[in-house]
This record gives sequence, structure tokens and C-alpha cells, in this order.
Amino acid sequence: MKKVLFALAILTLFAAAPAFAAPAELTDGFVCPVFNSDAVGMHNPNAVQIGGGDYTIIGPTLTVPVNATNQDGAGSPGGTHAGPGDGSYSPIWNT
Repeated sequence: MKKVLFALAILTLFAAAPAFAAPAELTDGFVCPVFNSDAVGMHNPNAVQIGGGDYTIIGPTLTVPVNATNQDGAGSPGGTHAGPGDGSYSPIWNT
């Protein structure tokens, strides 16, 4: 019986371990998907042109982990940014 209780105590500690992990570093950001087709921008009244001839529809402001943003926070809608298919693409942008 003592072995069972000991095993349950160990399992309880492992289950609680994620609660002791450091929280993710967060940043304020906004949703900004990238469309690289002129046709999409021309036919969507909510689309705005950003750098490189790409279009977007800018969405709400939110708080997200730093590495969840476009180019890990280095992307800029008016400058260098990642688009669909790029390894560092995310529609979430760091402010």
C-alpha cells in the first residue's frame, strides 16, 4: 500500500510540473494576414496594401508569445516580412 501511495505522490508531482514552468514571454501584437495577389486586394474593401505589393486585412490587437509573431517579431508590414509558405510566417505581428 505504501508503494501505491508513493507512486501516486510521484505522479501528482509530475502532473503539477507544468504549473511551475516559467511563463512565456509575451508581446502586444495584431493579426495581419498576408495576401500576395492583386486580385484579392482589389476585390476586398477591407484589404489594405502593405510593403512589397502584398495586401492584408488588419485585425484585432492581442497579446501573444514573442516567437509566435511574423519573423519572430522582426517582420514589418511596411518592410521585410514573411508571407504564406515562408518558414517564419505568422499572421500575428509584434508591435
